[in-house]
Amino acid sequence: MASTNDPRPLPVYDPMISTRVPIANTSAVAMVSQARSGDRVLVLKPLFAFTDPQRWDVVVFKNPVDPAGDTQNYIKRMVGLPGETFLLFDGDVFTGAPDARTQDLKIARKPEFVQRAVWQPIYDSDFEPVVPVATLETDMKTAWLGAPWKPTGPDVSKWKLAPSRDWAFAGTGTTTLNWSMDAFAIDDWSSYNSMRMAYDAMRRFPRGMADRDWRQEMCFPVSDLRLCATIECAQLAAFTSTFTLTARSSTLVFAIKGSGEVTVTRSVMESGELLGTAAAKFTPRTDGLLSFECWHVDQQLWVFINGSQVLQMPYEFKSLDDRVTASMFGRTVEDYVRRHADTRGPTPPRLAWTFETAAPFTLRGVKLDRDLYYRPVLHDANNQLAINGDYLSGPGFATNYEEPARLSDRDYVMLGDNSSASRDARLWGRAHALTLQTFGDAQPGVVPREMIVGKAWAVYFPAPVAAPPLPFAPDFGRIRFIR
Repeated sequence: MASTNDPRPLPVYDPMISTRVPIANTSAVAMVSQARSGDRVLVLKPLFAFTDPQRWDVVVFKNPVDPAGDTQNYIKRMVGLPGETFLLFDGDVFTGAPDARTQDLKIARKPEFVQRAVWQPIYDSDFEPVVPVATLETDMKTAWLGAPWKPTGPDVSKWKLAPSRDWAFAGTGTTTLNWSMDAFAIDDWSSYNSMRMAYDAMRRFPRGMADRDWRQEMCFPVSDLRLCATIECAQLAAFTSTFTLTARSSTLVFAIKGSGEVTVTRSVMESGELLGTAAAKFTPRTDGLLSFECWHVDQQLWVFINGSQVLQMPYEFKSLDDRVTASMFGRTVEDYVRRHADTRGPTPPRLAWTFETAAPFTLRGVKLDRDLYYRPVLHDANNQLAINGDYLSGPGFATNYEEPARLSDRDYVMLGDNSSASRDARLWGRAHALTLQTFGDAQPGVVPREMIVGKAWAVYFPAPVAAPPLPFAPDFGRIRFIR
């Protein structure tokens, strides 16, 4: 052991790079290759000494299945609270009293600031392929069908769409764009997981399969969506945009008039019976521009005009059983219980966008985003530690419709935003012996209150990127508060 007068410097380790090799002994090139890609986060450790954690907080906690190992510190979103019944269905969170029946559980809704932070992109008209289409089609093993919004009817020739970022309609009267699922599927696929999912697809389908086909097999349809766009029209007062979303056996209509009126309706898909409606007014701009966002998320309809919320309409189902049959367009609860991890369960949504105009108009910044989708999963040995005892099998934690999770007065549930590739409460399995010895009989999938370290507050050192002539540099443009 070196004496206190030893002139040699003490070794310094950076856990984001290596816990075994000191920084002084690591070259810049090796440092980049060995770096654990990720952001460095400021954590408010004292906060929860004065207040309880809140649902949707992003928190750092000790991993209950590996509290002293290399993966002891986890960061996830808190979605389940003590003393409640907790269930995941069709990507959403449902909760109730400790003794609540499954059919009596109610949806947990995210506040606006959290929802804005978790939208996941599906399509953005500002981003078009930069490589030749032929190269793209070869790599994707399927045809490139262009923008997913496709004009229909006699006015098709009057539309100018992608690859231009500004979409223009040169006619007047009524015209409609329909979303093509062949061009862009509306599911929980994420580009971040593309290599992982492609590998899984090759393993499951060794003879090969087009991207579109294996996505249908491996991804879950999503109906919680946000449509954004900016409209420019010389006669905005005579302009109407009507976005129709068919999902969960309902027809959801967002009608926005350039004169300053917004109306949303929800009706039964087949019969047309009106289930709910709401209306609001706004002050139009005088420059012919209208920016809007239409949200359908957590069983709520929202409308934002020119950056301000003008309307919000929540809705409920009579019971969670009704939500099951609605999400699956008539299939029974028994069908879902039998095939709860089947990606063909939820029925995909349908989207149509109709315009009524007295003058030509232009669309800019057309975006479609999806909400987080908490997948149903099955326990498997690859996501559990042998040291913790026998592997669990069957439905993952809180995904069993017949047996929802019932949390004690100190249990929390943590889930990852990247649900399709997140090792979170759904998959952990049994808790580590140290966790059980310290906190008693902890059921699989929960985090005891005492294991929560603090609230993740801000990213102060974003994940590094290549920055010639430097080997790497932090992406300082991504310094941000965590929502």
